Amino acid sequence: MNNKQLDFIIEKSFGSEPEFKLSADFAFRVTAGIARQSQWKTDIKDYLYLTGFTFFLLATTAGTYYYISRETLNQIFALISDNILPLIYLLILLNFVLFVDQVGLPYLFTRRKINQQNN
Repeated sequence: MNNKQLDFIIEKSFGSEPEFKLSADFAFRVTAGIARQSQWKTDIKDYLYLTGFTFFLLATTAGTYYYISRETLNQIFALISDNILPLIYLLILLNFVLFVDQVGLPYLFTRRKINQQNN
């Protein structure tokens, strides 16, 4: 492409109005979306760290009980194995509450705040 053709294309493109229009809050919506995605990733990471730390504390406590008294740990495991189904339900419920608290609610409140700022 030579300079004359390039000049013609540039003059033609600057000589007419663009066919699309950006809204007044376009930049705000784009940056809010990026911030929301970043916050979502951070919230998920925080949830996973908190869950991992909770399992670490449980393992440490079980190890301590094993070191102190094996009979006590065996009694605890017997209690857990006798009531395994209610404990699984309880763990699922607690995990869901933790997930909603750490991830779901901050995401919804951030989204609501952004929508209120747009209106």
